[in-house]
Amino acid sequence: MGADSQTLDGIYKDWFRDEVSSQVNNRDPLKDLFKFTSEEAGGREVTYPTQVSRNISPMFVGEDSAMAEAGNQGHVQWHITQRKLMARVRLTYETMTDTMSSKGAWKRARASELDGIVNDLSRKQEYALCSDGRGVLCLVDDTTPSGATTVTLDAPGGITNDNFGTRFLQVGMFVGFVNPLTGALRAGIRKIVSLAADGTSMVLSAAPDATVADNDYVVQAANSSVTDVLDTSYEHAFWGMVAHVDDGTYRQSYQGIDRSVYGALQSYVKASTGALSVDVMQQVSDVLDQKLGGKIDLLLAHHSTRRLYLNLMAGDRRYSGNNLQKPDAGTVAMTQGDITVGEIPMKTIRDFPLDMLMLIDKANSKWEEFVTEKGKWVDEDGQVFVRAGVGSAGRDAFEAWYRIRKQPHCEYPGYNGRLDGITGQTLIVVQSP
Repeated sequence: MGADSQTLDGIYKDWFRDEVSSQVNNRDPLKDLFKFTSEEAGGREVTYPTQVSRNISPMFVGEDSAMAEAGNQGHVQWHITQRKLMARVRLTYETMTDTMSSKGAWKRARASELDGIVNDLSRKQEYALCSDGRGVLCLVDDTTPSGATTVTLDAPGGITNDNFGTRFLQVGMFVGFVNPLTGALRAGIRKIVSLAADGTSMVLSAAPDATVADNDYVVQAANSSVTDVLDTSYEHAFWGMVAHVDDGTYRQSYQGIDRSVYGALQSYVKASTGALSVDVMQQVSDVLDQKLGGKIDLLLAHHSTRRLYLNLMAGDRRYSGNNLQKPDAGTVAMTQGDITVGEIPMKTIRDFPLDMLMLIDKANSKWEEFVTEKGKWVDEDGQVFVRAGVGSAGRDAFEAWYRIRKQPHCEYPGYNGRLDGITGQTLIVVQSP
C-alpha cells in the first residue's frame, strides 16, 4: 500500500491560526444610546425635592366676593438608593504562569479573563436597563412545578409575556425562587443544567422545593448554599426603562415617590394594546403632549415589534433600486439601521421587553445616573489579585473582583409613554450568550 495522508498521519502538523475568535455579542446599544448625565453620589442615598402640585387659590371673583382659601406649592423628595453590580475572576497559579508566552497559549489567561469579565458586566447592564430593577429573570409558569427537574417559564425579566421565559438564563447559573406576595426566598437553590431550545423551560440539578408555585420569581443566587434573599439578585439590580417609563404597573413607588398619589410621576401606559397601528402610537404622542407637553423623539422596541411596524407598510411599499430588473423591497432595517415613525427613529434593543413599545422624550425627560463607582477592579488594599481562601481553606489560586455602583434616574417620567401587550409578533427564539 502506498503512502497517503492516513498512513503518514504521524508526521503531519496542525497549522494553528494566531487568533482567538469570539462567539458572543458584546454590543450594549441602550447604554450607548442614552448617555445618562452622570453625577457623583455618596452617603446613604440621593435626595432632592420635586414639585408635584400647584397652589389651588387662583380664582376668578366678583366685586367684593370671597376669594379661595390660600394654598401652597406641593413638593415631595426623591430618595434614590445605589445599586451594585459585581463580578469575580479566579485563576490558578499554573493558569497564569503557563499562559504567559505565545508558545504556551493563544492568549494570556489573566488578560483574557480580565477583559472578558468587563464585557460580561456590560451585557448584564443591558439586561438591567431593559428591566424594572427587581432583578427577576423570569416567572415560573407551572401550577405544579415540584417533583420534576424541568420547570416551565414565562415573563422574561419579570415582564408579562408568554414567550421565551429562558431569555435571561444561562446554563450553570444558580437560581432561587421568591414568593411574589412576601418577597421571601423559597427553600432550596438549584443549578441550571440545560435550557429548552424553544425558550419555554429549564432543567435543574434537582427538583425545586414543594413550596415553589406558579408565578414565583426566578432570581439569580450567589451559590448553592444561599438561604437569605439578600444573597440573590432580587431587588438589587439597576432600575431600567420599565421602572422609569411606568404608571405603577411594575414600580408603584418610584424612587421614594408614590405614583398613585402623585400622577405627574406616572408615564402614560396603554395596557393590552393588541394589534400595533400608527393610530395607537399617535394616541400616546397626543396624550403626552396634552399631559405635560412631552415631545416624542425616540422609540424603543424589540426586533419583533419593529417587524410589526414594517408589516403595516408592506402593502404600500414599492420596489426600488437603480435597476428595476433587480428590485429591492427591503428597508434599512435589513442592515439594522433605524426606521422612522414620523421622522422619529425606532431603536431596536435585543434585551427589550418583547411586546412593549416605548415612546420617549429623550430631550426633556432629564435622564441621569447617580454614580458612586463607575466601574473598577477592587484594589483598596493595593492589589487587584488576592490569594483565594485563607488558613486551611487556602488554595494556590488568585481572585480579582470588579465593582460598579450607580442608579439611573428619570426626573420627568411623565413625559414618556408605553404600549404594553402588543400582539401579532412572530418571535424567533435564540439563546444568546
